[in-house]
Amino acid sequence: MTILGVSTIYMYPKNVITAIKDAAMMGFRHINIFAYPPHFKENSENFVNSVRKTIFDYGLDCSIKIQGYTINLAATNPNLRKKSLEEINYWIDIASKLNCSSIILRAGMFFYAERVFREQTYNRLIKDLNEISEKTSSMGIETYIENYPYPFDVVALPSDFLKICKLLRTKTYPALNLSPLYDVYRNRRINVLSDVQTTLPWIRALYVSEYVNPWDHPHKLGPERRNEYLEFMRRIIDLLKRSELGPVIIIGFSKDDLINTKKFLSEIMLF
Repeated sequence: MTILGVSTIYMYPKNVITAIKDAAMMGFRHINIFAYPPHFKENSENFVNSVRKTIFDYGLDCSIKIQGYTINLAATNPNLRKKSLEEINYWIDIASKLNCSSIILRAGMFFYAERVFREQTYNRLIKDLNEISEKTSSMGIETYIENYPYPFDVVALPSDFLKICKLLRTKTYPALNLSPLYDVYRNRRINVLSDVQTTLPWIRALYVSEYVNPWDHPHKLGPERRNEYLEFMRRIIDLLKRSELGPVIIIGFSKDDLINTKKFLSEIMLF
């Protein structure tokens, strides 16, 4: 079932509970928790219980967005890879305590060292993703993998999702972020529409934002490029209407951002 949601990053660094209450009052039914301090307090059982109660009281579905800035699941450096797995497993346990329906993560990045040992690194990444998806599945949580716009990212295109998903034993789905997909479309001139079409049966979640590159360098485009970007999103969303889409999550940095994007989506998807 398609439901409209919001990333709590729009209130960062304020307390995530404030964001949850505010978003619920604005009519959003899904909360994508931006799991990063001080927005979300770590190692506090009382805080986790308060978040769970707030989500329950407002009758919301929820997911956790695991940050991908300081971790790299594909790293050849064993210490970084160990830290990355520990952090992902920590947030999986938090997601279970909050009764979240899903987690969203970055598959990993291939820098020079990873590219030198490409095959070995990729096989190890698939092994780790298998363990993650099997753990979440046993908890009743779905695992979504998000695309990023950079050439060193394992997943930049929908076809990259397919390559991974077909190798995993447990069902894992794409969380398609339209903003970085637009970056790839502009910079590489790839037939993104065809790529999305091929991936439709797998796509379960969607990120939508007025901002280009919202996680790393959020910025809005000038009038001409903005119109092109909006048309690009319309074309992709028209395709996605035929998929089994779950949460459609707005990324914004103010209430006005959320209202504007919600209006844009309501014209296309009839929320």
